[in-house]
Amino acid sequence: MRARIAHGALRLLPLFLVLAAWQLAFAFGWLPKWLLPAPSAVASAFKALVLSGELASNTAASLARAGIGFAVAVIVGIGLGVLMARVRAIELAIEPILLLIYPVPKPALIPLFMIWLGIGNFSKIAVIALACLLPVVVATFNGARSVDPVLLWSARARGTSEHRLLWRVVLPAALPQIAAGVRTAIAIAIIVLVSSEFISSESGLGFLIFSYGGVGADDAMLAVVLYLAFLGYLLDRLYVAGLRRIMSWHAFAH
Repeated sequence: MRARIAHGALRLLPLFLVLAAWQLAFAFGWLPKWLLPAPSAVASAFKALVLSGELASNTAASLARAGIGFAVAVIVGIGLGVLMARVRAIELAIEPILLLIYPVPKPALIPLFMIWLGIGNFSKIAVIALACLLPVVVATFNGARSVDPVLLWSARARGTSEHRLLWRVVLPAALPQIAAGVRTAIAIAIIVLVSSEFISSESGLGFLIFSYGGVGADDAMLAVVLYLAFLGYLLDRLYVAGLRRIMSWHAFAH
């Protein structure tokens, strides 16, 4: 336990050094207020956001949008990736579309989705789902395609049906790569979520950042930005911790 606490503190040391340098630079006048607000001002703004309930309500709105889009992407992405790996015709039909969409910055699609689907939550959820879908599909396809042929031959030799083969051999063998793709999708969901809330929204963390930045409340804006960074880090850590418990047979990257 002591070793784990020490390891955690060591990983947070660079963050503490940055905060200390920030505070010292402001205290000695090296950092003008118009460039970056003082850490104390950011902390006060964050406290006000928490006490007013504004941060909690907007966090709930953002997580709802991101959660729905992310869940749709994971379910559809895993299914589509497996089908592409198992059925050649589907791979030939879907792969050119993926190659066309993959390099496009997903926030650039937000205005187009709003034209098609309106400015409400549906368009935001749709673009989040599309952005998260791509890494999940690619990871699932690569994982399912790279299953050791010996495992497949052995299972078939024992009379395993194709349906059972998928659940007992293909998906378990591909699970590490699928998990990595899902982890990437978590970060993408947050990025696209905030971008969509910048453009048209009346709630959410992106809305808060845009609103406070527009009126010159840099301390509140930065407080939300730092909170969003912490939230993304926390979601990633929780996901990795869950994977370690569920898949103790595989060593995941920190």
